[in-house]
Amino acid sequence: MQKNTSYKIKIEHPFLLIPVKIKENTERLSFYMEEQKVLEYRVFPLEEGETVDYYAPLPTTSWIGKTIRLEGSYQEAFYTKIKQADDPAESDQVHPLMHFTPVNGWMNDPNGLVFEDGIYHLFYQHNAFGTKWDNMSWGHAVSKDLLHWEHRPMAILPDEDGTIFSGSGICNEKGLLGLPNDALVFFYTSAGGSSDSPWSEGGQFTQRIAYSTDHGATLHKKGDVIVPNMTEGNRDPKVYWHEESKGYIMSLYLKNHVYAILRSEDLEHWELTQKLPFITARECPDLRPVPTEEGGEKWILFTASGEYFTGDFDGFHFTNLSEGRMAYQNELPYAGQTYSNLPGRVVLMHWMRTENPGKYYTGMMGIPRELTLVKGEEGYILRQSVIREWKEQRIPVREEKEQKQWAEEDVRDAALELQVNIQGASVLSVMIYGQKISYQREEGILCVNGAACKVTEDLHDLSILADREILEVAANDDTLLYFFETDLQDLAGKISVEADHSVDSWLWRVQ
Repeated sequence: MQKNTSYKIKIEHPFLLIPVKIKENTERLSFYMEEQKVLEYRVFPLEEGETVDYYAPLPTTSWIGKTIRLEGSYQEAFYTKIKQADDPAESDQVHPLMHFTPVNGWMNDPNGLVFEDGIYHLFYQHNAFGTKWDNMSWGHAVSKDLLHWEHRPMAILPDEDGTIFSGSGICNEKGLLGLPNDALVFFYTSAGGSSDSPWSEGGQFTQRIAYSTDHGATLHKKGDVIVPNMTEGNRDPKVYWHEESKGYIMSLYLKNHVYAILRSEDLEHWELTQKLPFITARECPDLRPVPTEEGGEKWILFTASGEYFTGDFDGFHFTNLSEGRMAYQNELPYAGQTYSNLPGRVVLMHWMRTENPGKYYTGMMGIPRELTLVKGEEGYILRQSVIREWKEQRIPVREEKEQKQWAEEDVRDAALELQVNIQGASVLSVMIYGQKISYQREEGILCVNGAACKVTEDLHDLSILADREILEVAANDDTLLYFFETDLQDLAGKISVEADHSVDSWLWRVQ
């Protein structure tokens, strides 16, 4: 067993590039400044003669001019491959065009989704040091259109209170916490004592605040616990301003299938107003109003699996008026969250649990969807339309009316959307970039590359979004959604539609 070793580095650049060699087991790498531990991650050891798979960029701007000491069970070969840089390491891998992925490493839940000054912020659960769940921190990216993203440095790093689990963000419009009105305020779970946090052994899960006074470029931990531990594993605070009762509400996952609603007028002191038990739902609550297409709005409690409940909310209690409904028809998407401070629209982003074989990144985000509620015979259902920015950037390729089949050979280097009005067709077969999508009405089966999904009702239209490694299929005016991971890498190949009855179809490219 490798003995504990140490290595000193004087920080002269804003990024420390840590070598990553994907293996089975990690070791604890601790960072000390003047004998005080300031950071700890679990990192794979690198031995003499081994090559580096990629470099993980650790932001070190606040350490510039200081000497840090690294300590862990590592050979000299590991330490000597550490680099400093002015910019984070990039990737020469091929990534999806429109679906956000980390440069390298693991990604899960979207966090801190907030719109401010024309910029959409996407924070997310991130392990920069491997392709599996570990070392939970907040990654960060920004966009002007929710489709083209610019990577930013990791935003919140673990500490002695725990790793950094999921949470949300708001604009500080009320000027609270002694911060300016244009500050951004973020709520997150310090996961003390979690399996990826040996530094916080014996700690608990607590809810805390971070803030930014430079438009999200830098996040600072406020330090105080705003919601003490309520039960084992309580996590995922989602905060929303309730105008009618003039207070902030926090929906919080507690344990098993129970959620909590808390209320505050200053963002620091929170009072429990309700516990909500559900039979099946768990994790990542998002309690907020959604506009109905008939006018007005209803409140929904959206949960990690995509199960949602529709009801009324008075600022203190949620009155559930529905059975749970599923926003997704299969299990690839998870932990969806809506943007805050986005007037006039409700936009949901969800994590896709893709494995991305052969890549040094794991997971991606789905194309964001705009939410409205449609009144049906059995209550309200969500319509999840692809965001308007996607529609605005579509370039028409082909339109066919009342045709049983057609093929287009020349589309390449773009994500695609194919819409098909199925009309009277009982059998439909679509080929996009080598990916086969079929629908058989009598059997009630939607199939992608041999992976079958049972459909719950007859389909009368399909919208298929194709990008590298992913197909998104929406049906019946965007009220049914299916997601499929694929092996698609080359955005080139045959686009075809074939049915046993004439159909209408439209093909667009987006890039």
